[in-house]
Amino acid sequence: MNILNAMHDAKFVRFNNQILETQYSPDPDGTLVDDDIVLEASADEGSLELTLDDVRDAVELAPGAYQLRSGEVLLFLNPPTIH
Repeated sequence: MNILNAMHDAKFVRFNNQILETQYSPDPDGTLVDDDIVLEASADEGSLELTLDDVRDAVELAPGAYQLRSGEVLLFLNPPTIH
């Protein structure tokens, strides 16, 4: 699943107009089941926890941007690299 690769590489996720820092995302190795947690992220204002079932069938809107079946949009972000 493309969304698993995007979340695994991301340092931050934007969800409901809130930027959260990614705390955990597993290696997208194909051994996950529906109730496995695939993303944990948090910020001072709250936290987010998603299972494989939550992100299954997500639609890629743009690179790093996905719409879940629930209609919510996730945007996976990385800080810029400064040379």
